[in-house]
Amino acid sequence: RIITVAIPTACCLFICFIFGLIPRWGGNDIGNGNSRAGMRLGQQKLEALQKMGKNNEKVPETLDRSKEELKAAGVKRRNSAPGRDGLLPMRKALEDPSFDPVATELARNILSASTNLVNIDYGSHSSIGDDSYKGVIAEFCPLDFSAQKEKPPELPMFRDVVGHSGCDKKGKHTIRVDLQEAVDLAREFDADNVGNLPTVLDLKGVVFHESRCGSTLAANSMMALNPEKHRVYSESSPPIAALRGCGEDYSQCSLEASANLLKDVIYMMGRSNDPKEERLFFKFQSITSRTMGTFRMAFPTTPWIFLYRDPVEVMMSQLDVPRLSKANCVKSKNSSPMVRAFIDKTDYNFDDFLDEEFCAVHLATLCESAYRNIEDADGLGLAVGYSPNLVHDFLDTIFPKHFHTLVDKAGKDRVLKISGTYSKNRGRHEEGDFKPDSEEKVRNASEEIKDAAKFFLEPSYKKLEESEHNIDTSSGDDEE
Repeated sequence: RIITVAIPTACCLFICFIFGLIPRWGGNDIGNGNSRAGMRLGQQKLEALQKMGKNNEKVPETLDRSKEELKAAGVKRRNSAPGRDGLLPMRKALEDPSFDPVATELARNILSASTNLVNIDYGSHSSIGDDSYKGVIAEFCPLDFSAQKEKPPELPMFRDVVGHSGCDKKGKHTIRVDLQEAVDLAREFDADNVGNLPTVLDLKGVVFHESRCGSTLAANSMMALNPEKHRVYSESSPPIAALRGCGEDYSQCSLEASANLLKDVIYMMGRSNDPKEERLFFKFQSITSRTMGTFRMAFPTTPWIFLYRDPVEVMMSQLDVPRLSKANCVKSKNSSPMVRAFIDKTDYNFDDFLDEEFCAVHLATLCESAYRNIEDADGLGLAVGYSPNLVHDFLDTIFPKHFHTLVDKAGKDRVLKISGTYSKNRGRHEEGDFKPDSEEKVRNASEEIKDAAKFFLEPSYKKLEESEHNIDTSSGDDEE
């Protein structure tokens, strides 16, 4: 009878041993200790990940539950990337002495500005109110600005800096937190830390633009003017998400709500742990020109410019794509309330418009918005037309008289040097290889482009040209 019981039992134990269901006590695989210690370390790691909202192991009691049930319970997928599926609870990580030390260190990195705001996202239950917002997710990653400071044309856009810093791989170095909580903690920390790092940089100027009109040269010049003291964000992700968070017609929330969100975003992006940096500049995406009101409410004393260009020239640049329907100025035709409203004021039907005409209307909505805001801004907004001498407009007027930023000989020489290189070079051309192409664009334009530019875009172009706040007619204040 003993043998009858013992043999099956031994067989079961042997099978369990083979499949790892019984610990192999002689092992020494984890931490150069025994398996009991290894199991404790694994459990501690699991608990720490759970505390951070980044559990990448399924707990035993949930193995038989559906993916939907697991998600609802806050249990993440196996091998999920850190920071992607859950949010780091910053305040708890900072204030609870028993909290996971790794999480605490990540939270401190945000407070110390050693990691930077690279993106914001709206959660499924997010809302933006006039006085507060909730459910807005902030993504932080340590950015390396050194290469942009050294050679701006090689990293002309924010996405280039992000890629250079290794932050373009989702979750690799990214920390996800609640934006409101991060802002509250950062402001509390900065108020108690005056005179020490991090500092909050002085927002000196902002560039809006029509697109394809010298805006990247503007961003590169702002950086080259004083690389040590300047931080420049060229078409970065967080501001456009804030500027357009309420919709371009503010149908989803109010102008005030959008402005408050933008203020917090710029505040976080302007915090620096570099003791040499002092001044902050932004070049926004062209589409944000439709929501200039948000920026002006958020920063009512900050000077800004709007860059624009001859209608045919800018349309030729926009439509230089294999398929016209894929051009940026055409793709928004079905999603933009402002494009629809513009067309409704004409004598034509929406469905009768050619792609070239949609492009002209798209650009016209940007220019019309810019003109209205410039006229209403009492000199804080300046219309700047593209020309071969654009770099001298920056050096002689915009930087010293409008952005109130010192232009010394060394800075001027650096700006003139990079102005001779294609602004979006990225290593494709030698320095000094830029050649103007305005005449060629006009010469090669089709009749459809010329007609669309004349009927739909030229009126707003002329308004900007004739504005009393155009750089060619305005006298700027003396440098401070």
